[in-house]
Parts: sequence; C-alpha cells; structure tokens
Amino acid sequence: MAPKVVFKAIAFPEALRWHKGNLWFSDVLAGVVYRGDVTTGQLHKEVEIAQLVSGIGWLNSGELLFVDCEKRLVVQREPKDNSSLYADLSGYWIHNANDMHVDSDNTVWVGTYGFNPESDAPVAADLARIVNGKIDFPISGLVFANGIARIDDQKIVIAETFADRISVIQTRGNVKLIKQIALPKNSTPDGLVVDNQGFAWIALAYSEAILRVNLETGEMKRAIELPGKGVYDCTFGGPNLDQLYVATSDIDETNVMRDLPGEILSFDLALTHPGVHGLGNK
Repeated sequence: MAPKVVFKAIAFPEALRWHKGNLWFSDVLAGVVYRGDVTTGQLHKEVEIAQLVSGIGWLNSGELLFVDCEKRLVVQREPKDNSSLYADLSGYWIHNANDMHVDSDNTVWVGTYGFNPESDAPVAADLARIVNGKIDFPISGLVFANGIARIDDQKIVIAETFADRISVIQTRGNVKLIKQIALPKNSTPDGLVVDNQGFAWIALAYSEAILRVNLETGEMKRAIELPGKGVYDCTFGGPNLDQLYVATSDIDETNVMRDLPGEILSFDLALTHPGVHGLGNK
C-alpha cells in the first residue's frame, strides 16, 4: 500500500490527533505543537516551548492541553496564545512525562519514562490520573508508558515501549489492570489507536511497521511495513475516519533537528481494510 506524504520536513513527529477536521501533532524534539491542514499540506504552529513536548488533548470546553516533558507539567493553552499550569507532576516523577490522553469528562491520563532510556535499565513506573486538578496514580508497573487510546467508555490501552507489550486498563469504578498482551521481542510499541473492530493499530518505533492487534484474542499482524523508518505514532482521520495517519522519522535521533527527516504519511484503509475506521476517541 503506497502512502501519501501529507507533511514533511519535521524533526520528530508524535502524538497524532484528528481534531475538528485537522491533524494535530507534536514535533517532540523541536518543542512545537502543529495543527496541519491535510488538504493543503500547510502547518500552523499552535504551541512552541524550549523542548520537549509530547501528549496533546482538549478539555470539553475546547482548551488545548499539552505535556511539557522535561518540566513534567501539563499545560493549558489559554486564549490569545497564553499558557497556564494545569497540573504539576514534577514533585512525583524525576524522569520525563510522556504521552497523554484526555477523556470527554476531562479526566487526564499521563505516562512517564520512569527511567533514562539512554543510560538506565528499564524500570516500572506509575500512570498519573488528573481529575478536577487532583493528581493520583491508580496504576503502577508500567514500563515507559507511551501512547494511550480509549477502547470504549470503560477501558484504555497503553503501549509500554521497553516492555514490548500493551496493557488494557479499566478506568471506570475500580481502576485496575485487566490484561497485558505481549508483542514480539524488540517491537518497541510507541503510539497507538483503536479501530471500530476492536483492534489496536500500534506504531513500532524501531521495528519499522504498524502492528494490528486484536484486543480480545491477542491475534496480531504487521499491517503496514515501513522499511528504514522509525515509526512513532498513528491515528485515524479524514471525513470517515478511514485514513490512517502515521508519524515517521529517522531511527537515529542524533541529527533529526538538522536534517528534518520526519514525515506524516496517510494510508487509505478504505482500499485495504474496508469497513475499518477510527472511533474518534484518541
């Protein structure tokens, strides 16, 4: 399946979100949140910080939230491009905050690295939940919690990059881990999204593919091969939510700020997976 290049000349795109007819994403290492017009290829800077920026989402009143990774903050963008602190996680975590999911009731879920992936052995850490400004940590034991997507109104699924697995978590009532699905060794699952048939589409950061996994049975298949590319996130978009947008860059991050190898590709699933579409809940 030949992709369409939608956006290019990006350093390190992640946190893809389809929102009100536009594709939003973070250029993590550049510290920029973009709103992209997929019809024209034009990018608009919505947020710019020193670095690093990761997860994004919206409150039900419309305000944008984003994660300042190194400061370990969730920040709210106010009108006229001002920003204010939404939640401070720096007193709980010593390593970077990571991706984030914002529910329709304004519950916010945020993961953390938990360790320095450049120098440390993997260490498990807690998942943060923010409700009405109150922070707690109802789930522990996640190894580099990364992409987060909602399955339905009861459950979310989280990629654990350096554990090569995804974890399904019950979020209503008694928050608890329901199941973990082991992925092939060295898969390095990063961002993910869930479709209408109960499958997760998972970007395999260093395994050069999108993996499609049945969240009930654990059945899995490499749905899209992307040889030679680091594959960092995916989401559904388009009028029918049947376009899969995929964030790629160089697997070696050393020179991405100089070379800007990052691209966002679009795959038309109506041609290859008829009837499959997103749920609009990422």
